[in-house]
Amino acid sequence: AMVAFIEFTKRRRRRVRVGLDSDAPARVDEFLRGFATRIGWRDSRADRLVAAGEETLAILLQQGDEDGEAAPRRLTVTARRDGNAVELEFVSALESDNVEDRLAYLSALPAIPDDGEVSFRLLRHYASQVRHQQYHGLDVITVQVSDAD
Repeated sequence: AMVAFIEFTKRRRRRVRVGLDSDAPARVDEFLRGFATRIGWRDSRADRLVAAGEETLAILLQQGDEDGEAAPRRLTVTARRDGNAVELEFVSALESDNVEDRLAYLSALPAIPDDGEVSFRLLRHYASQVRHQQYHGLDVITVQVSDAD
């Protein structure tokens, strides 16, 4: 009964499923702006949330292009409020470099950015935490965006 009560009172996740293609950025942007409005985030907080989503999506699209993906891929984006932060989860069937490792690697690089690193650097700026898990060709990227301005 206690577990049922906790699950019932817990904030619901919002989810959107899109094809991982050129239409995905507009649909994910619309989804994240709507989510930010529903939870009362305005101005810079909503912009930071959308920017973190855009950069994560850009990384996934970029890695799909590098891998020469032939089959269309599906992307599921889930958003939920977690206290003063929002947790975004991007699930896609792509085998790629680990985003979390690439973000850690950026600290060791010189200040001269590579074109391929721009989205990683921007994501590191917008997100308060990034986790990337890979399971047999399935990527799960979890991005946390803090409420702090």
